[in-house]
Amino acid sequence: MAFRPSLRSIWTLVAMSVVCYGLYLWAEYSRIEVKRANHELKLVAANRMSNALRELASRQFSGSESLESYGDPRVDALIGQQFSTITSDIGSFEEKLYGANPNLAAAVIELLLDAGLKSGDKVAIALSGSTPGANISVLCACNALGVDAYTLSSLSSTWWGATDPRNTWADMQSFLIDKGIVNCTVVGYSLGGIDDNALGMSSLGRTELIEAVGRNKARLIEATSLSESSREWWKAFRASLNGQVPSAYINVGDGLASLGHKENGQLLGNGVHRRLPARNWPGNGVVHIAAKENVPIINFYSSTELSKEYGLGSPRLPLTEPGIGDVFVTIKYDLRVAIAALVITLAALFTLVWFDSKYFRLADAGVDPETLL
Repeated sequence: MAFRPSLRSIWTLVAMSVVCYGLYLWAEYSRIEVKRANHELKLVAANRMSNALRELASRQFSGSESLESYGDPRVDALIGQQFSTITSDIGSFEEKLYGANPNLAAAVIELLLDAGLKSGDKVAIALSGSTPGANISVLCACNALGVDAYTLSSLSSTWWGATDPRNTWADMQSFLIDKGIVNCTVVGYSLGGIDDNALGMSSLGRTELIEAVGRNKARLIEATSLSESSREWWKAFRASLNGQVPSAYINVGDGLASLGHKENGQLLGNGVHRRLPARNWPGNGVVHIAAKENVPIINFYSSTELSKEYGLGSPRLPLTEPGIGDVFVTIKYDLRVAIAALVITLAALFTLVWFDSKYFRLADAGVDPETLL
C-alpha cells in the first residue's frame, strides 16, 4: 500500500522529528555577531586606554627599572609591587589585573551614558592610587565622550596598585596628560590611607607621597579628620568648577574621603545612583555631600564586577586587545533563518492536518479508517 502522510503514522512522526531537528540546527547555527549601541565610541575609548598603557610601558623601560615583572610591559608599568613604603592596606591582584584591561574603558562608556552625560558636561572624579588601571579607563571614557574631567586622587595605594614611590598615580597621570593621551584638570591629591591622611604610615612613606605631589606641581589636600577631608574635597571640586555643580560625581575605587567608609562602595555597588538609598551608612563621604546637592553618583567600585557585567572575560596576561568582549558585540539569531524555519515547520504541520482531515471526511463517508494508513 502506498505511504500516506498522517499524524497517526509512526513513520510520519519520525520524518517530522528529523525535519524539525534539522530546522532547529539550521536556526541554531545561524547566529551572528551584532554590534552593540555606541560601538565606535567604545572602541575609541578602549584604543585610547590601550595607547595609554603602551606609553606608560615605554616610559617605564626607558626611564626607570620596573620592580616587578608580570610578563607584559604594560602591566609592569601599571601594577606595582605588593609591599612598599606607600602601601596603605591589603588588596587583590586579580582586581588590579581586571582594571588593566583596555576594554574596561568601553564598559565605563556605558556607565557615563546611563547617567545621561554628554559632550561638554563637567564631572568631578575621585580617583585612587590603588586603582591606576580603573582610573585610566574612566579618564579615557570621559575623553572619548567629550566630558570635561576634574580629578582629585588619594595617592597611597593598597597592594599591587601604584605602590612604586618613583611611579605613583600622580606621576602616571601627569605623564599621560603631558603626552596628550588623556585630558583632565587635576584638582589635587590627598595622602589617602587611614583618615585620608596616611595615618600609621612611616615617615618615609608620607615624605615620598608629599614629594610626589610636589614634583607633579599639584595641590595637596590635608585635613585633621576624615569628615573634614571629605568636605575639603568637595570644596576643591566646586572651586575648580567656579562654583558650579558638576553634572555627575564619579567614584573610582574605595578611597575613604570619597566614600566615607570602605564598605560604602560595596553597599552602593557599581552603577548610576540618582539618589542614595536611605541606610545607616558606616560613614559619610563626598558621595553623600554630592547626593545632597542632587548630583548623580556613578560608583565604579569594582573592576572585577564591572568586567563580569559587561562580558569582558577573565583577566589574562598578556592583556586583551581592544574591541573584544560582550560590551562591543552581542550574538543574535538570524531572524530570516529563524522565521523561515518556523514557516516550514508550520507548513508541514498544517499539511499533515489537511491530509488527516481528508481521511476523516472519508471515514465519515463510511470508509474504514484502518484502511486509510
